[in-house]
Amino acid sequence: MPNVNDDDIKQINRPAYTTFIGTDGNDSITGTDGRDILIGGAGDDTLDGVAGYTASDTYIGGAGADTIIAHESPYMFRANQFVYTEISDSYYNASGSHSDLIQNFGANDVLDLTALGLERVGDGRNGDLAVRYNTEEDVTYVYSLDKDANGNAFEVRLAGDHSGLYTGNFMLSYTIAPGGTFTHGNSLKEWHVTGSESDDLIIAPKYNSTLDGGAGADTYLMGKTRTTVQFDQVSDSFVNDAAGTSSVDLVRYFKLGTDLLDVSRLGFTGLGDGYNGTLNYAFDKSIERVVVQSFETDAQGNRFVLHATNTDRYGVDGLLDVDRFIFAGNETVDRAKATLTGDNEHDIFTAGAEGGVLIGNGAGDLLTGGAGADTFRYLDKSDSQRFNNDLIVNFDTKLDKIDVAALGYTGLGDGTGGTLKVVYDQGNHRTYLKDFDADAQGDRFEIALQGNFAKTFSGENLVVASIPTVAEAHQAVEVVGVAADHVSAAA
Repeated sequence: MPNVNDDDIKQINRPAYTTFIGTDGNDSITGTDGRDILIGGAGDDTLDGVAGYTASDTYIGGAGADTIIAHESPYMFRANQFVYTEISDSYYNASGSHSDLIQNFGANDVLDLTALGLERVGDGRNGDLAVRYNTEEDVTYVYSLDKDANGNAFEVRLAGDHSGLYTGNFMLSYTIAPGGTFTHGNSLKEWHVTGSESDDLIIAPKYNSTLDGGAGADTYLMGKTRTTVQFDQVSDSFVNDAAGTSSVDLVRYFKLGTDLLDVSRLGFTGLGDGYNGTLNYAFDKSIERVVVQSFETDAQGNRFVLHATNTDRYGVDGLLDVDRFIFAGNETVDRAKATLTGDNEHDIFTAGAEGGVLIGNGAGDLLTGGAGADTFRYLDKSDSQRFNNDLIVNFDTKLDKIDVAALGYTGLGDGTGGTLKVVYDQGNHRTYLKDFDADAQGDRFEIALQGNFAKTFSGENLVVASIPTVAEAHQAVEVVGVAADHVSAAA
């Protein structure tokens, strides 16, 4: 059932999650049956994440006495999170309670109070929280006895008896010693890890943690699911071209659809050419890593650069590179022009209904088109070669394109002189785009399409380096009846 929020509620849709942002008034925000981030803002808000099989919501009520309606997930690692960053978000003082009420708090749900220095049950002092169940109200009070300069102390109310609340219901904080290591990789608890100014190694816990390495060339080994790597300033991971210095982080085993790179604090608004507040995202074959970078420098001459290795090469359905990030903006992504980038391993990518640009990057990828307008982009002739070519499935000649502009091809022809020849193989019912000019190693660029496109594939389906001067209506099409490898070898 779709939500029916007011037009003033900002909704940012992503395939992996949806963000709702409230106003300064008293908002009523209803989420989806998927993963939501509900941000109330000021005012006495009501946030309802909605039940769902994959529900795992994050609630950030903000200022005001909010009512939060949570829904339990069937999976422990999909527990809900309730984030508080200021005592004024939910508190009590001499005049009484001004705290949030959380309904349906689950046994595995987590309160993230790390920004307040609160993370465990105790006597209510020095970073500990007291827990008291009021039988008359049927409400559990979770509170601190330490008051700020305004006489306010943190408090949140949980509907029902939660007197058994324990440390596992709180996100824990950990600060790494200089040049140290965080090794709680098997921990089932949620952590907010803060690195040192040195080169840290952070082995992520299994579920739902936030990792902030800070300065230094940090290495992150990601957890099983929902790990967020947070960047607070450009100097956390940078290159200074003028000074010849660098300190670049490496995120290993990143999983699209669950893990996130939070660059919102740096002001980046989306992916692009690396200018005007965007980040360039590309796989660098020379170092066998994805490079995320800005080409604009800060006042110190530093520009943001991050390296990553991915583990999402098998069956990513409908998700794109933009879905790896939390940006400062980018609410209106043109997904038909957004990329999904592979590495030098065998990738199996499926385009979503909105389309996209699939970049396999070599090793004989399996690329499947979707219902939208898809582009299959090639940046190097080694991306798809004879005997180790990509296979494109579900290619739609009315909508889809193959982008070979970066390779210098000018159009269709006889496969020589910068052209590609269309060859249909009856034996395996595949159509090939072939370059018959071999490189110094004897390799030749070649792409396979599942099906017979001998009469339907045209220059309109190619993005080329320049417009050919010869009419493509007279292109040569070869039809053979032998196996694909023999076609390549004999041709």
